[in-house]
Amino acid sequence: MNSAVPFAVVGSCDFVKKENGMRVRARRYPWGIVEVENEQHCDFVKLREALIRTNVDALRERTHNVLYENYRRERLRAMHVGDGDTGPKMVEIYTL
Repeated sequence: MNSAVPFAVVGSCDFVKKENGMRVRARRYPWGIVEVENEQHCDFVKLREALIRTNVDALRERTHNVLYENYRRERLRAMHVGDGDTGPKMVEIYTL
């Protein structure tokens, strides 16, 4: 991975039809096309994988610790369930 740094990245929102009829995300130039996801043309795939691989654990942790816990807290608050409550409301929660 370090051998690819600095990354040479090409981006495009356009799809181009290749000679074989296949549509690919690419940039068209007078001399041809540069395919975004072709590793022979640019390092977009390597960069995307590096960013996802590096940050997926942080994303999972944030999803659980922040987003899910906030959702859970609001649901419990809406049901008027307090900390340590084991009454009928808690039974209702577990049967949902």
